[in-house]
Amino acid sequence: MKIDGLRNNTLFGGITDAELQYIDTYARTFSHDKDETVFIQGDTSNFIYFLNSGRIKISKLYHDGRKLTIDVIEPGEFFGEMSLAGEKERSTTAEATEKSTGIEISKRVFEEFLRKRPDIAIKLLQLIGDRRLSMENLLEDMAFMDVQGRIASLFMKYSENGLVKIPLTHQEIADMTGTSRVSVTRSIIKLRDKGLIETTGDRIKLIDINKLHKLISWSM
Repeated sequence: MKIDGLRNNTLFGGITDAELQYIDTYARTFSHDKDETVFIQGDTSNFIYFLNSGRIKISKLYHDGRKLTIDVIEPGEFFGEMSLAGEKERSTTAEATEKSTGIEISKRVFEEFLRKRPDIAIKLLQLIGDRRLSMENLLEDMAFMDVQGRIASLFMKYSENGLVKIPLTHQEIADMTGTSRVSVTRSIIKLRDKGLIETTGDRIKLIDINKLHKLISWSM
């Protein structure tokens, strides 16, 4: 089946074999190499995507030329969900940051599935709400925090057991915090010199989470 990995997706707890078979009938697989786009801002918004492997960066280009990374999609997550919320044209761009595979399902087919599974529809609405809140928090951070605070907040968001879960280059961090690569490099050196983080290549370990929380509060 094309959708063998779908049971592991955050959205599909309790899905039945018959429902999987229905989705499999209409789903299409996708595969994108590093730096290839899944969709581009302004494209027609007709599909929702479920990631099985790799990583997808979601970014938004603003009228003044600024490009901001607003989310990073990991295996077991979905993206392109705003097609189900009335979006006609993509408001963001989805780009693979490494070899990525998954499935895509048309808006029409998935809406029909959701009519039969209102519990999953409610869960989807909750997850969409969480993402919108996360984006609002990101924009608030950019408006009111200094660069060190924004970077510390980013590390906290993507950390698990004291480690930032995804490898990030300084340019990627800059794109996710609305600043320059040079400013990121300077801020990371300062955070490291303060004993708040350790870095090994593109891996980041959080050393003093309490002080990072205080830094975030003080920078607002």
